[in-house]
Amino acid sequence: MDNSLTRRSTREVMVGNIGIGGNNPVRVQSMTSTPTADTKQTAGQIMRIASAGADIVRMTVRNMREAENLVNIRSELHSRNCCVPLVADVHFNPSIAETAATVVEKVRINPGNYGISPGKVYAELSDEDYKKELSSAKAAFSRLIAICRIHHTALRIGVNHGSLSHRIIYRYGNTPEGMAQSAMEFLRFCEEEDFHNVVVSLKSSNTLVMVQANRLMVEYMSRGSMDYPLHLGVTEAGEGEDGRIRSVTGTGTLLTEGIGDTIRISLTEDPETEVPVARRLLEHIDRQREACSEENFSEDKVIAGQTRVITRKSTPVLNIAGEHLHASAIGGDNVPIVISSSAVPLPDYIFSSESYRVGGYPLVTVNNYLAGSFDDSRLIFLQTSLAGLSAELLERASADKRVVFVALSLTDCPLPEMRKYIFTLTENGCSNPVIFRKEYNLSSAEDFQIAAAADFAPLFIERTGDGLWLEFMPRGVSRERGGSTASDAPGMSLSPDLAQIAGSTSFSILQSCRVRTTKTEFISCPSCGRTVFNIQKAAAAVKKKMSHLRGLKIAVMGCIVNGPGEMSDADYGYVGSGRGKVTLYKKQAVVRRNVPEENAVDELIGLIKDSGDWHGEG
Repeated sequence: MDNSLTRRSTREVMVGNIGIGGNNPVRVQSMTSTPTADTKQTAGQIMRIASAGADIVRMTVRNMREAENLVNIRSELHSRNCCVPLVADVHFNPSIAETAATVVEKVRINPGNYGISPGKVYAELSDEDYKKELSSAKAAFSRLIAICRIHHTALRIGVNHGSLSHRIIYRYGNTPEGMAQSAMEFLRFCEEEDFHNVVVSLKSSNTLVMVQANRLMVEYMSRGSMDYPLHLGVTEAGEGEDGRIRSVTGTGTLLTEGIGDTIRISLTEDPETEVPVARRLLEHIDRQREACSEENFSEDKVIAGQTRVITRKSTPVLNIAGEHLHASAIGGDNVPIVISSSAVPLPDYIFSSESYRVGGYPLVTVNNYLAGSFDDSRLIFLQTSLAGLSAELLERASADKRVVFVALSLTDCPLPEMRKYIFTLTENGCSNPVIFRKEYNLSSAEDFQIAAAADFAPLFIERTGDGLWLEFMPRGVSRERGGSTASDAPGMSLSPDLAQIAGSTSFSILQSCRVRTTKTEFISCPSCGRTVFNIQKAAAAVKKKMSHLRGLKIAVMGCIVNGPGEMSDADYGYVGSGRGKVTLYKKQAVVRRNVPEENAVDELIGLIKDSGDWHGEG
């Protein structure tokens, strides 16, 4: 797969008057959180989402009453001169999807629960049983295809990691492979019916699973000469900084590989807030594409598919023989480090602009290093851009096991730039650890978080770096004491508040890539019409009282459709189970059912304490 940021070639699928794939731009979507039976409320929210810049809006359709009300929603929107294409999101009941397909421009179905008995679990599954269930699913799906063909309705085959069918899990496991195979089953149905107005999605709350599943999907479609567009998204990403960075980690990684024709950024916030985040991500990817062309990275063979993922095990620095790996050690099997000029949040190494030292160790340029011996230091931070990696430097540094490279990005396309940096070191037999460093001059903290996650998360998903040093300098703001990092010079420090933003963003990127956990991880869905409690309020309450539980994964989920599955690796779960009712989980086991919503957060705290996982006070 090429990493030139050239998009994968796909067919065009029309959703109303909006084209997905082909030569169209990447489309932005969001989803309502209102009851679809409420015409005024749902139409009002759709208009707010469309006004925010969404190309397409999706609604959950839980029952026949809501399916039949789609006509009223459409009429209400037309009366307000709003013609945004609508998508009906349907689980379990094929009849609902068939009714919806006569009204809306696209129907999303879930292969994990379409046309089969819900909740069916196999102790064993013979080929005959597999074919029988597949035949049942195909019969139901064929009826839907016939209706979509008549009404020119598009289909989305939407696979969720949290709700794979048990026939798929039995054969392939709850894995990226299982997700791709689930989608392929239904794509084959479409091919057999000669129906091609189809978009595919494979989503997970686990960014690694989401990325791997979509890469596999592209591979399988390519083998089968299929060119269907892909919809991208990380489910249950959460809110605020963590939600944005986690979403961008998965979605942005694939976009930089040319994968993706339409996206949704799922946040536990009002749905219209998702759209600007998606737009900013796409704008950043477009800037990258232009910059990479100007820097000639797009034609460079070292960032072609065969070298995109470089398995690189660095030689650790500061590891002490016979002792456990520790935070100050860099490289090898140690977790990636964070460098910052602020002590909050606590980085592994603090940069001092007074002495040009990092955690007490020298930060040197290429010329400084080649001219000096530094005999008194156990660790040397050697900062250089890609252009500074001379043969002389690489020969000396590779033999010096004290050296940690600080790879300074000086272009607007740091991802291929840093991949080439790593490739250059690897080709020259240089196993020294590498810390990626870049300064961003952007308008807002949110722009910085989106750009940094899109640029550097792919590298840590690929496990190619040993640390991250980000700096955020808003446009129009000067550095303390002047100076710049726009050279191989070490540069000056940021103000404490800006350094704190940069450090927090670094930790969030590493956690979103699942290479280092430094805080509580909250998995929470964005809400939809299936949610019958205030999930934003619940998620905020859980986060407020449990943010100190470092290392725990806590899920707040709106309903049981994807909830228990998407929180499969969470330590504790808070899942809506009815109007004003919540079921509490420990791992995958139900512990307390139908807890009143007003008591659920305290009950969850009690469960965590009873299990011995509570420490400190929130």
